[in-house]
Amino acid sequence: MAGPTVSKIYCWQIKFGDLNIYMASTKKGAIRIGLALKIKRDCTDFFKKIFPSTDLFKDYRANKLLIRAIEDSMLNKQTLRMPDLDISCSPFQWRVYEAITKIPFGATKTYGKIASMIGMPEGARAVGQALGKNPLPLIFP
Repeated sequence: MAGPTVSKIYCWQIKFGDLNIYMASTKKGAIRIGLALKIKRDCTDFFKKIFPSTDLFKDYRANKLLIRAIEDSMLNKQTLRMPDLDISCSPFQWRVYEAITKIPFGATKTYGKIASMIGMPEGARAVGQALGKNPLPLIFP
């Protein structure tokens, strides 16, 4: 979901059991998280299909806060410091992402409840579509 002006993306990957977690950041912040079961690929290969005209580099330091946030999420812990973000989304999608950050840690809400939280009680399907396009699924669960 990066804009066309992104020329460099810094990638890293970590593993939890059979789950491979791929992450990408720009100098501005986290841009994408990808998940794959059992199949392990190099992080630059993973993101080459998503960002075909962007230079990809392996860089742990550029993803350090994102790694910590992902590890906390996987360990069912609340993250104390969220990474900066560099995502492009519609105003509606952003309202959905902001709303789900207000759900208490460990709690769950239906799409209908989230739609009500943003003032659109009939918008459950739209909320589901917004979450289906979520570029940072472990940050915005």
